[in-house]
Amino acid sequence: MQLSILICTYNREKYLIDALNSIAQQNASYDLFELVVINNNSTDNTEKICRDFKDKHKKLNYKYTIEKKQGLSAARNKGIRVANGELLAYIDDDAIADKNYVNNILEAFNKHPDILAIGGRVIPVFPDGNEPKWLSKYLNGIISKVDYGEKIKLYKGKYPSGCNMIFRKKVFDIVGTFNEDLTWRSDDKYMFLKIYKYKLPVLYYPGILVHHNIDSYRLEYNYLKKLSETSGTTERVRLQSENKLKTLIKFVELCLKFLISFWFWFWFLLKGQSIKGRYLTMVTFFILKGFIKKVEVGY
Repeated sequence: MQLSILICTYNREKYLIDALNSIAQQNASYDLFELVVINNNSTDNTEKICRDFKDKHKKLNYKYTIEKKQGLSAARNKGIRVANGELLAYIDDDAIADKNYVNNILEAFNKHPDILAIGGRVIPVFPDGNEPKWLSKYLNGIISKVDYGEKIKLYKGKYPSGCNMIFRKKVFDIVGTFNEDLTWRSDDKYMFLKIYKYKLPVLYYPGILVHHNIDSYRLEYNYLKKLSETSGTTERVRLQSENKLKTLIKFVELCLKFLISFWFWFWFLLKGQSIKGRYLTMVTFFILKGFIKKVEVGY
């Protein structure tokens, strides 16, 4: 088994079957990969969807397991323990893999044998087919958009999205596994920063493509406020094992980003796109607020 595709899922019945079908419909032999679904205590129809899917795809190498410890990192770590592949690919339960997803992953790692981690492109799918007017490249991370063009390159100062990241399994023996204190956000950032500490390169490979469904409520002000506050809090949690100086440096960085966002607001205002600047300032403010005053974090 070369590749294990891991889908960690929690109450996402609306999109899950499309995510599963996108793996079953790959332009690759079933002998090359397995699909592993980790149910993180879903209370909807997730279990039935997964079992019905298994009945319809008996030739697919397929595992279904439950992780009772709540939190995305715990589910990701469960996937590491049960997967058989030498390569572990994480894809979200609301994402759809391109038909050549498997083939391109195998091609990427075969062509780059020294690379231990790769990130692919993530293209958001919006409810009405259009990007929201408030979205700018500075907020791509808030919707997990990753698109750095068509060229293969090393990540520099950035890192892949948890929606589309692939590892050689042995990297977890080197850097350790996901931080289970991070139950929702920043788990991917935590992992890639650890990889960078070991001076291991991470490759951007655009041919590894997924389309990521974005619910309409995830584009609304109240949700973005909550998400931003959560991002700030999880940054604080991520740094709790580091020395206090790094926490102070991050605080100063977030303050500067908030202040600089006003300049961008003015710049967008001159371009007739005030809403982009307003939302950028709003997001940076609530990230800072969440960092200072911890909020409750959960799915």
